Amino acid sequence: MLAKLLKHIIITLLPIISWSQSYVGTVSNYPIHLELSSYPYDNASSSGELEGYYFYDSKLISIPLRGRYNDESITLIDGYYFSPDRVSDADEVFQLTKKGNQLIGHLTLKEETYNVILTETDEEPLEEFRNPKLTFIKDSIVNYKDKQLVWFHEKYSQLPLFRLGNGFSKEQRTVFNPILDAIHLEDAKDNLDCNSWFEISYDINLVDSKFISYLKYYSVYCGGAHPSHGNVAYNFNLETLEVIEKIESLFPKVDFFQKLKTKYANAEADLQEECETFVDDSYWQYKTWNLTPEGVLLIPSYPHALTPCEENYFLSYSELTKA
Repeated sequence: MLAKLLKHIIITLLPIISWSQSYVGTVSNYPIHLELSSYPYDNASSSGELEGYYFYDSKLISIPLRGRYNDESITLIDGYYFSPDRVSDADEVFQLTKKGNQLIGHLTLKEETYNVILTETDEEPLEEFRNPKLTFIKDSIVNYKDKQLVWFHEKYSQLPLFRLGNGFSKEQRTVFNPILDAIHLEDAKDNLDCNSWFEISYDINLVDSKFISYLKYYSVYCGGAHPSHGNVAYNFNLETLEVIEKIESLFPKVDFFQKLKTKYANAEADLQEECETFVDDSYWQYKTWNLTPEGVLLIPSYPHALTPCEENYFLSYSELTKA
């Protein structure tokens, strides 16, 4: 009964979508893809709000659009928020008219105006057109004694990531390189969907005969009130050919929170008071961790507003083996 009631409430609150349509065409001589969804003001309304995105086929970077329609007339501006008084200040303004299966009009880009002709298509812009074009290009090789990490960048997003090269076994490359391909691809798609700032950097903390451990740091703003900052850890067991999810699988007898609290709580009293790092283990339930040659790097996980509290902590292998 409760599930049916919640479903009814959700359906009632959702705006009615009259159509969602993809288009292909040109801005002047530049091929583009565009996708729009409309939200009518009421069931019988011939006017309402629009949201969507477009990208130039040569760049593949999605530019968010918001706007309104009234009968066959459509106004769209770049960005996540639309209001009539923002149209004159927007960097990009589409003024279009719907004629059959086409949208015809112009795009004002700053002080220049370009003709626009778009035609409805069944092609899905992202999954069927953009994503198959994403390409990895080899950049450089970094040696770690007898092992090589081969660095690539994705052509359109320019984001880098490595693959396993010489010095790793065929089985290791077969298992982990597709995983790295998938990580790289998802990051590239997220970057191209963002159209703002999207920064990624890496710390390669361990490459040896048993493990690869690296941290990915990101700083992203794709609209909304605040940017997003954080880190993601990747830990590969080269012997078992597995991605290691929890550090406890390598050190099952270690109470990491207690070890960290004993080592750091008194030394960082000011930080302890502000961030409550060692008051209880709540911020350590979803900790980030990486192996290094000397020990384990650990980072607590905080809610978005408290991400400045995310500091690096370290336990040496000798500390982990002490009773």
